[in-house]
Amino acid sequence: MDGINCPVSAATSTSVVCTSGSRPGLIATKTELYITGQGLVSNNQLVYTYVSAWSSDTTWGGEFAPMEGESIWIPEGLNLLVDIDRSPVINAIIVEGSIIFQPVDGEPNHHRYFDASYIFVTGGKMEVGTEQFPYTSKITITMHGNITDPYIPIYGNKCIGLRFGTLDMHGIERTPTWTVLESTVEAGENVMIMSEEVDW
Repeated sequence: MDGINCPVSAATSTSVVCTSGSRPGLIATKTELYITGQGLVSNNQLVYTYVSAWSSDTTWGGEFAPMEGESIWIPEGLNLLVDIDRSPVINAIIVEGSIIFQPVDGEPNHHRYFDASYIFVTGGKMEVGTEQFPYTSKITITMHGNITDPYIPIYGNKCIGLRFGTLDMHGIERTPTWTVLESTVEAGENVMIMSEEVDW
């Protein structure tokens, strides 16, 4: 995984159990299963990702985690896992690797707050749940700024900008997601809503 050997302790025709090795530096994430004499096998589009936790001092070189008003660069090969409940207001986050927000398993009412002035994903990835694994807790991402703040050319200010990257935001599916009323409805009036499937 990521070019690092993962000694296998158990395997069946549908699963493999192995122990990941340490990752020496920042290298692109890639999950490959290789069987000697057989070659590469399917991983069913599942990936294993080496992450660096926001809460860990080693992520920040043994120093303090970013403080209010500071900026962060997430280089290619670094997968930053936001595992804190509340961030300071970060000035700018430049994402060339990935920034991952993961829900707290089994806690749908857990609420995470993340604050920044600019998040610019350039060739990297910002993930707040995926289609296959949606974000199942609560999260509030607040972008800070006003009309006089500096603009990122083309993208503006107080923004999440995306350039040749991936922005994945998936929460729990809600149905219906919206509806259109054909006439005015007064407060307290009973309304029958007919749902209709829409292809996007």
